[in-house]
Amino acid sequence: MDIKTKINFYGHSFFLITSTEGTKIGTDPYDESVKSPLPVVSADIVLVSHSHYDHNNVSLFKGNPEIIKNAGSYEIKNVKINGFNSYHDKSKGMARGKNIIFKFIVDEIKFAHLGDLGDVPDENVLNELKDLDIMFIPVGGIFTINAKEAVNLIEILKPKIAIPMHFKEKDTMLRVDNINPFKNNIPKNISVKEFSKNFEITKEELPEKTAVWIIYSS
Repeated sequence: MDIKTKINFYGHSFFLITSTEGTKIGTDPYDESVKSPLPVVSADIVLVSHSHYDHNNVSLFKGNPEIIKNAGSYEIKNVKINGFNSYHDKSKGMARGKNIIFKFIVDEIKFAHLGDLGDVPDENVLNELKDLDIMFIPVGGIFTINAKEAVNLIEILKPKIAIPMHFKEKDTMLRVDNINPFKNNIPKNISVKEFSKNFEITKEELPEKTAVWIIYSS
């Protein structure tokens, strides 16, 4: 069987992407006030979009991963990473601060993790995000863009796969919307797939048209 890129979802905004070479990239790990018990996970690289407790619990990871929590360009273990500044709110960070959008390439697949995006990024950042294969996007509102805003952004950026995050599951202790408002706003011309916990993919298997793939961690 061919080795593929693996995407695991642990809930909220926490993903683990494992390359075909075994390099592991973690995103926005939460603490016990979001979900409990915490998963046992190791990583080589951890991306932190901002310093709030539901995104920055880097002590969760086993081993000694490289932590990236600032905008800029990086290359670690053959993974190219670019971080772009954005905002956690609609008042240019005055309410909740800044947010980093991370774009990175794993096995020639172009990913972006939008963190706790609270408003549409500026034109320069949008241009950097218009060639994505897989985009992780918050949909739960309250602290981020809401379901309708997320769908609008997906239609602007047209990633091959949009994966919702930052929504309430049955064991999520943070007050955000569940997945239903987002699902109800997806246009009929965008196909939807649903997975439990993870999926594996190669660049050749990416859909030709934008699709929404929903992963449930619990």
